[in-house]
Amino acid sequence: MRPLPSRRAVFSGTHARASRFGLRHVLLCASFVSLMYSNDEKYAAAAQMLGVGLMVASALCFMVGNHRIKVALSLFDGIMLFSILLSYGTAAATQETYVFAYTTVFLITYLAILIITNSMQDDEMMHCLLASILIILALVLIVFGSKLLVALAPGALRRWELREAPFGMHPNLAGFVYGGFIIIIANTSLGSGKWRILIKTVAIALCLAVMLAASARGGLLAVALTLSIYVFGQVLQARSSTLYLGIAGIALFAILILFWDHIAAYAAEMLDLNSKERGVESGGTGRVDIWRRGIEFIGSRSWEIFLGSGLRSATMDNVGFPTESSYINITIESGLFLTFALLCCFLYMLKRAYALQLNRGGFFRLAFYALIFALFQSVFNRYLIAIGNPFSLCILLFSSRLSSRLAARSSFPQQRSYASTTPSQPRLQLRKQW
Repeated sequence: MRPLPSRRAVFSGTHARASRFGLRHVLLCASFVSLMYSNDEKYAAAAQMLGVGLMVASALCFMVGNHRIKVALSLFDGIMLFSILLSYGTAAATQETYVFAYTTVFLITYLAILIITNSMQDDEMMHCLLASILIILALVLIVFGSKLLVALAPGALRRWELREAPFGMHPNLAGFVYGGFIIIIANTSLGSGKWRILIKTVAIALCLAVMLAASARGGLLAVALTLSIYVFGQVLQARSSTLYLGIAGIALFAILILFWDHIAAYAAEMLDLNSKERGVESGGTGRVDIWRRGIEFIGSRSWEIFLGSGLRSATMDNVGFPTESSYINITIESGLFLTFALLCCFLYMLKRAYALQLNRGGFFRLAFYALIFALFQSVFNRYLIAIGNPFSLCILLFSSRLSSRLAARSSFPQQRSYASTTPSQPRLQLRKQW
């Protein structure tokens, strides 16, 4: 009897094999790097189109290199494609040409994501993203290193002018992107080289420095909450790393006690905790009032409350105010039903990924913590479902890949039974299993 292919082979359409870094990976890395310039006024439009074009080119290279690729649509893929179809319908009803154009670009990008996620292996994807992040951070250090030091220095004059993150990125978006980079760096292996710990430490510290200089409080809070969930999970599972986490926690607590006055003063200055506009009494920089307006806006709509008004329709020109929340943003663009389905899909993937990452780690651990961070941070910002920045693309990649992996695992129960059967078992027992 011919042996069955492995689950990874069934999922990807071909037997698992090691993939060398090639042109398709270079194009994918270049796509993420170019999108860092998508908020620069000089290069915004060109950078976004270049980023999408490079990702499409990478997907085409994957197709050429693997003629037997099979694109299997998962639950998350179905929701995304249905939202695109719905956006086309609402754009036709409202005659919004910009929504129609953005939906087309989103469709092309997501089709490329489908090809890539069904072609790459887990480690291949993770290392490709890590390489992109290290290149981006090297550019940040070279081009913006001196400005970053000035922004981090206490007592700087006109601090509000120093809050702009590298590449013209808005501070809110910087919290999402660089906070997401921290999650990817922390959960991706750099191999067994002796410099790996130093490289990861410096990279994470640089991301934190950018977020602190930009006063990206939502991103910092989401990183802290994600770290808390990690520590709680380690303690709950009684992992061997619990001892080291305990020692680190005691050391951190001791530092806080010894230098509390200096730390509190520095944090208050960098995060504007005492200012009238952004302080602790400002209602989250006015976000509470904005969220209330967003809910009232959704409730006042007619048929759009159920179907939405199309992708990229929740702009200042159409809504009249910044939504400042991905959940309000998605509800305006795709309607109540699709938003509810998307959130249920995320929660389902988180539940399954948490169980798998405890034993298998790797991609499941990365996807779990990346989604946790993104869902936390999206309470304060509107970048959860987007294609204009690197980490939003990472969320689409992780979600599509994770949803497909979970579907592949649940679709082949016979294969697991076959694999668990040892040669010494009677043939009758094997037949019963089948």
